Amino acid sequence: MLSSAGTSWWERVKRFFDMSARRRALYQKWDEQASNGDQDARYKLLMLYYDEGPEYYPLAFKWTVAVANQGEDCGVMLQAAEMYAAGHGVPQNDEKALLWFERALSLHIMMGKDSPFSVDAANYIQEQIQTLRRKLGKENL
Repeated sequence: MLSSAGTSWWERVKRFFDMSARRRALYQKWDEQASNGDQDARYKLLMLYYDEGPEYYPLAFKWTVAVANQGEDCGVMLQAAEMYAAGHGVPQNDEKALLWFERALSLHIMMGKDSPFSVDAANYIQEQIQTLRRKLGKENL
């Protein structure tokens, strides 16, 4: 049986429960808000890297780099480095990964005790920097 709008009851039920479509609409709304300067929306979108699958890596990358470029969050800088290193949401690029690992470590050092990084996280970043420098032939820098 069709409603007056030409859509069956079953189609309306399926559309209501189509969670992926609802998520896409929500993420589009956040993207618009983030584009208008909403910091909360930017952080929600960059967290899609951990919360969603590869389908959303490009959107997460877009906002990860936007927030990382502000230079205030070493955790986001680390995420940018890891995304470049893995090629998640962006073509894999060791040069840019190295740059972001170095920026994250520099900010961590400047923040001192206020840094959100643990000693283990800082050691991980240093290992990544050393590995990438060797790989890129930049050991002596």
